[in-house]
Amino acid sequence: MSGATGLGEISRELVRNAQKGDRSALRALVTRAYPIVRRWALVRTGDPTEAEDLTQDVLVQVIRRLESYRGTARFGTWLYALTRNAAIDRRRREERRVRVPTGPAWVEELAPERPEPADEALDRKRLGALVRTFFRDLPERQREVFDLADLQGLSSPEIAEMLGIEPVSVRAHLFKARRTLRKRILESHADLIEDFR
Repeated sequence: MSGATGLGEISRELVRNAQKGDRSALRALVTRAYPIVRRWALVRTGDPTEAEDLTQDVLVQVIRRLESYRGTARFGTWLYALTRNAAIDRRRREERRVRVPTGPAWVEELAPERPEPADEALDRKRLGALVRTFFRDLPERQREVFDLADLQGLSSPEIAEMLGIEPVSVRAHLFKARRTLRKRILESHADLIEDFR
């Protein structure tokens, strides 16, 4: 898997040692998995507090279910499936309750770095902020694919394996997400059209 996601820091040996009961390996595995799961949880929930709760749920599942990981799929695929399924379960529970939107605070966590205030950097910053703002309005699958492809740098086959869909579907969702983001940005900020040429 691409090192962009941090999955490269979770070696097969680390997983095997954790499965054998090595407490320090398990601690290292959970520590390395935390930021990866947290990011995926944030993309799935759109809310930092919910993402943190979901992350904790997933990490508890990793500890409890690590022995069930057989190594037939990549560890990142197994970890992503745990995160996705936990998010689906949480959403089902939440659908029974009325929720008050918490606002776009989570957007800052997806890309917390701030460029220097030079003209070009300001345009890039403004464009990045718009992408993050409109990102939350994408359908869930498009949001997932866009994050994994354009923000984390994974390939279509890697994403397909993680999501359990065909690479052609990954490309279709990515195309739709990019098209929607481009359209929304150009509709609201036509002066940025140069950045999309």
